[in-house]
Amino acid sequence: MDFVKGRLVRSKAGRDKARTLAVLTAEGGWLTLADGRLRPLARPKRKKAMHVAATGAVLTESQLQTDKALRAAIAAYDAAHPI
Repeated sequence: MDFVKGRLVRSKAGRDKARTLAVLTAEGGWLTLADGRLRPLARPKRKKAMHVAATGAVLTESQLQTDKALRAAIAAYDAAHPI
């Protein structure tokens, strides 16, 4: 699956294991990820693509504008797709 801006992913490794995050950028084998809470848009997490599992959901541009909108979109996805 392609890692495009807005795609939701679940972390497979690290201290954020099993958390849902949104892809902000994808360069080579690296992704920058944010969840709006522990990793706000202003301070995204840099993680290797092999350490995340892509989901089928892609957020809209408006859901990626603020941390509050990003948190709400991730919470709605997690409620519909529990681990």
